[in-house]
Amino acid sequence: MDKETNKNKRLWIILAIVVVLLIAVIAVLVVFLLKKNNETNVQQVSENSGNTGMVLEYETSAVATDPVTLQKLYDEMLAEAEEGTMALEMQTEASSSNGTDFTCYIANAINNKYDMFVVIYNDETQEEIYRSGLIPLGSRIESFTSSKKFEPGTYVGTIVYNQVEDDHATIHAQVNIGLNLNVNY
Repeated sequence: MDKETNKNKRLWIILAIVVVLLIAVIAVLVVFLLKKNNETNVQQVSENSGNTGMVLEYETSAVATDPVTLQKLYDEMLAEAEEGTMALEMQTEASSSNGTDFTCYIANAINNKYDMFVVIYNDETQEEIYRSGLIPLGSRIESFTSSKKFEPGTYVGTIVYNQVEDDHATIHAQVNIGLNLNVNY
């Protein structure tokens, strides 16, 4: 019986060694294939990165190709972009000691071109909690009263800056900015 038991032990040991070797071979093959695939991807990126001496040609549907016309189009684009810019002056924190009256700093920068008003939303409920009147250029709001009473804690809100045209009815541009509402009482 001892011979048979020793024989069984040897078979199990040999079987265990074969399984371990098989797992090791599979692991080496997987690593090799992944490395080869990665090298292929790197080579494709290198070939497409512009280092191959490829010469770019003009787009056939381009509006202009001569420098004078391109400069004119560029200048017009900058003028349009300048018209739509909005300088923001604000603090991203508002604090309250009673849950409704908040101290803050929200300003209409002097270098803006339009009056504005702001609307503040509670992000959790999407409800409007404050809407200002018109804020002239160079003016600011240092406090606001929320239409909702907040319990102590920190809440996430959004300020929507709304630039209005001279008719005070047409919205010229809007920008959304995050605001933390800190309530401690």
